Amino acid sequence: MNLKNRHLSLTFYNYLCDIVGSEEVVRTRRDIFTVKDIVDNTTGITFISSGSKAEGLDLKGSDYDLMILHNGVRVYESLNDDQSNPDTIPLVMVTNDTKPGFTKIKLVSKSYLDTDWIHDWHEAVGEETYISSKRCREHNLRDDMVIHGPCQSTSDGEYDHAKCFRCKEWITPAQQWIHRSRTAWPDYKTVTLAVQYGVLFVPIGSTNSLEEDLQWRVSFSVTEKLLIHSFSHTQLLCYALLKIILKDIIKPRHGDLLCSYFMKTIMLWLSEEVSPIEWKAESVISCFMDCLRRLVYCVQYKTCLHYFIPDHNFFEDRFTDSEHKTLLDTLQDIYKSHWTSIFHTATFQDFRLETVNSLGVSLTVSELSSFTYMNTLDDSPNSFYSVFKRLVNSSSYFLNREMCIYMISVHCRDFMQTSDLCNLSNKNKSAYRQYQRLLGCLKIIWHSDSISSWLLLASLFYKYKRFQECTDVINYSLSNCTPDRIQLQMVNSLAEQTIYNEMNKKFGLLVVHKHLIFERILFWHPFNLLPNELKSLVGDDVLPFPPVVYSHLLKFLCFYQLGDNKGKVNALRDLEITVRKRYFILESDAIINIAEKSVEIVKGYIL
Repeated sequence: MNLKNRHLSLTFYNYLCDIVGSEEVVRTRRDIFTVKDIVDNTTGITFISSGSKAEGLDLKGSDYDLMILHNGVRVYESLNDDQSNPDTIPLVMVTNDTKPGFTKIKLVSKSYLDTDWIHDWHEAVGEETYISSKRCREHNLRDDMVIHGPCQSTSDGEYDHAKCFRCKEWITPAQQWIHRSRTAWPDYKTVTLAVQYGVLFVPIGSTNSLEEDLQWRVSFSVTEKLLIHSFSHTQLLCYALLKIILKDIIKPRHGDLLCSYFMKTIMLWLSEEVSPIEWKAESVISCFMDCLRRLVYCVQYKTCLHYFIPDHNFFEDRFTDSEHKTLLDTLQDIYKSHWTSIFHTATFQDFRLETVNSLGVSLTVSELSSFTYMNTLDDSPNSFYSVFKRLVNSSSYFLNREMCIYMISVHCRDFMQTSDLCNLSNKNKSAYRQYQRLLGCLKIIWHSDSISSWLLLASLFYKYKRFQECTDVINYSLSNCTPDRIQLQMVNSLAEQTIYNEMNKKFGLLVVHKHLIFERILFWHPFNLLPNELKSLVGDDVLPFPPVVYSHLLKFLCFYQLGDNKGKVNALRDLEITVRKRYFILESDAIINIAEKSVEIVKGYIL
């Protein structure tokens, strides 16, 4: 590459880092989900974060997939395999008449039919009993969720979760992946880790198969995440560019003819064939052109082979002749533009627009929005002490101590509201000890979060009828709700992310989250810290409050209990102004509805 192109590539590389994320930002995003999985996992269930966000990407439209693995179940490839573990329910693969990459899963012994989930998911076919993928997908489907592929998903597609089973052996159809000829990537250690883990099975069958509802797809999700985490940053940026082109150019014109998994598959094949030393910052443009060339080739010849099971061609019978021609025309136009067409995508245009509106300040993305996923689970069954022990003993604690401390404080914030900790109705020594434990939890929370933890303390004082102390804490919290604070949300602006990045580099994660970031205050089932007067707002397992709204609301209730009429009037006025001007209130219908109902509740005490 000549000097001019080398300089252009380096400039483009730095520009991409601002849009996609620097190496440090990507690493921190991954750490967030790694630590989250450590905390959420239990003896019976293993939670596996996957999808783009867990891979380290947080582009607009990137999804968060959560795989829920039942530890008490183990799938075997054949009945000849050892099934002597008394603590697991054995299942066996049946691949007769299934396409490569799919299998039926049979129950080895009918003695397990009384197990709750097997009773709900099984289907008898003659003398055999199978686990139905359809019944698994539909099991306990909430009203606010929809079926999307093997997953139960939110209607906006932000969050997916899929139940899965694990086979701890590397199955026969994928054996060739271990030994096939390749360059230095992936290295021996990565391949060994993948083989030792085995494979997963997710509940979806081969489309149009007569036994589709019984079939499960073999998933290499854990290995794919491991492989992408081993990418150089240039590889990751090229992968991100393929996803941007898919989302902003291909999908608007051709719908779902291509999907993100095909981009990943093409990227994995190419990475295996190209020497790792070729993926460097000063070559990012030529590397991306190689990726585009491979994408055009795959579509042109209708060949996109499964990376682990090449007998499965994703593009077989996927396109009509008309669809194939128009899709190929689009891809060739992109390729002939010599990579510059990406500057016209919505992702790049939005970045340029925000940069212009920032009066020339250099903006860059951060890991900030990934922290919203720390509270994905409604109720963690783990005790705070087991979580603390698990994190401290993990390698993550030594690699990213601040992240682990932050996660401990988040878990503690939720744990203090569980039913076994908050029996506040008693007036004995046991209740006093619980009160002291709650204060201990709050001291841990204050390591990383100030406003919501202070408001939880205020709620605790209110429950114990210490109304004057409650108002003092509220006033302190309100004094910290200043316009320079950044509210943590699913999508923070580039300006907010840039400020977060700069402050994080100067002061560290814990200090920044304590003094710059603030979050909604969350009350969890059974809502023991929520004032009884507000129980009518509860409609789900979690009740989120904008912090300023809750401050004025609780302040009003304190004045009501103290018989301070002037204080009540002032608190109502402040609450109404806050709701009307949407002060620190996210643009969410659910949150706005809670805020407006709060005003109605307060007015009921005035009359």
